[in-house]
Amino acid sequence: MPEASASRLAEALRLLRSRGFKPSGQRGGVRSFDGALPCKGGPIKVRFAIADWDFLTYPSIKVLDHLDILPALSPHVYASGGLCYFASGAVVLDRYDPAESIAQCLDQAQSVLERIRHDPDFRHDDIQDEFLQHWSHGESSAVYSVMIGTVDRTTKSSNYWFVTIGDESHAVVADSKEEVESLAVALGAKPPTETKCPCWLFATEVLPAVPATMPANVKELFAWLQAWDRRLYQQIQLVLEREPQYLKYSIATFAVHTPLGWLGFGFELDPVHRLGAQKKPKLYRQFLHSRGGTRKISRLAITEFGPDFVHSRNLTFPDLKGKRITVIGCGAIGSHVAPGLIRLGAGTGKGHLDLVDHDDMKPENLGRHVLGYPALFKHKGEALADELKRQFPFSKVRARVRSVRGLTDLFNADLVIDATGEEAVSEVINAMRLDRGTDTPVLHVRIRGNGECVQTFWAQGRELGCFRCLLQADHKNYRQERYPVLKGQPRRKQLGCNGFTPYAVSAPMSAAALCMEVVVDWLQNGRASPRFRTSATANANVYGVKNQDVTRLAGCPACGSHDAQAAAVSS
Repeated sequence: MPEASASRLAEALRLLRSRGFKPSGQRGGVRSFDGALPCKGGPIKVRFAIADWDFLTYPSIKVLDHLDILPALSPHVYASGGLCYFASGAVVLDRYDPAESIAQCLDQAQSVLERIRHDPDFRHDDIQDEFLQHWSHGESSAVYSVMIGTVDRTTKSSNYWFVTIGDESHAVVADSKEEVESLAVALGAKPPTETKCPCWLFATEVLPAVPATMPANVKELFAWLQAWDRRLYQQIQLVLEREPQYLKYSIATFAVHTPLGWLGFGFELDPVHRLGAQKKPKLYRQFLHSRGGTRKISRLAITEFGPDFVHSRNLTFPDLKGKRITVIGCGAIGSHVAPGLIRLGAGTGKGHLDLVDHDDMKPENLGRHVLGYPALFKHKGEALADELKRQFPFSKVRARVRSVRGLTDLFNADLVIDATGEEAVSEVINAMRLDRGTDTPVLHVRIRGNGECVQTFWAQGRELGCFRCLLQADHKNYRQERYPVLKGQPRRKQLGCNGFTPYAVSAPMSAAALCMEVVVDWLQNGRASPRFRTSATANANVYGVKNQDVTRLAGCPACGSHDAQAAAVSS
């Protein structure tokens, strides 16, 4: 704390003394104080430690005698005794009033400990909500970290791999060799080592049962599984009774997918009994229910890394898995759109992400592109695809170095995104969509003026307007905007024979954000309405344009000409 705040520090120290806390040490900038919280049912001894007087992180509180006065398995109390009394970001403590902030922490800690001690419903519900965190801490059993990728949950088991990063080996469970190899490359690890040791896979829709204490041996594990989900228990028993493969190895491990995520457990096999039971695994199951039940178990702390988890974890709706997405234009707008699509799951499952662009990366592109100098003079699409595959090695991304014209399979997609920002190219794409009579939607994304606003237009079918319907068609107002937005002409810069419209990197980022909003609407609702959207900067000199579904324009030279052709054919 700064010297100017010495009086506030003194006030904070007086507050701690008044509550019976005494200094217990100072090390590495951390001040510790021991005392007791006056909880119902008797005081609870704690250690209060503060390292950050700006309160960006909460002071730590450790329960010193929780093993004697609190239930063995308590919510918000770690195996080490650390107490989680405020959820991260739940409360902003006042750096200008440290005494009051410390009082808030002590009062909240007292409230949480009293609920732990006296409210069994609170204990049960909170332990169940944070069960995986309790499972992943030591207590009475060893805990081993395991990574899990894409596994077929309808199969009985998947294999272990080992991925070595530096001198540290990481256990990985996955079905696909290619997936594990891609993970190793992404992590800068050595080529993975495959084993034939199985991890037996199960799934349940039942939340884990809350035990009085975590199971420590096989007998306690079986009792807990029966209390949790009898069907799951029986499936595990069938493996132990009928699958001789698990007896080939010194350890048997099991992973269960629950509504909270994956949890796992395992136990070492008795070397004599497992060899004698290899032809009749039922014998080893019987051993586990008798003398073998005292064998200690290990708990697996399982971390998912597969694309299904990564791309769907933050969503409440389906992601882009399995969809075919094409982005036309890998310049300023497209370079920000494509990473957003990847993070929404584009390129996973049976889907793919195509990037269409025939241009090269030039120095003048770097100021508003997502790529930097390493991409200089490379094809934009290829450089962007390489970077996306480096970041997300499980996604299928393809660069197509060519012009959009003549691209016969352009509309063999679930969604085409026109990120060129060039009106002439957008009109060509619009005409191609109408000429081919496709129902594939096209999402046009563009920056207006010098970045004062960005717009998106969703074109699909023939019921509503096409992209060309945004311009007037009558001779008197020909090519004037139907919904004008800019109040002045954009500034242009000229370098020799080349002209360009300057705008800051914030503009393509805003355009990509608006594009992602439309894509999310499409995923959530199966449609994107309103189809025409505008988002302006706070101080932009623009007209207000309503977000709306644009009606078809009478006499539109694009979609109107197709009406005339259809009428002539029918007559």
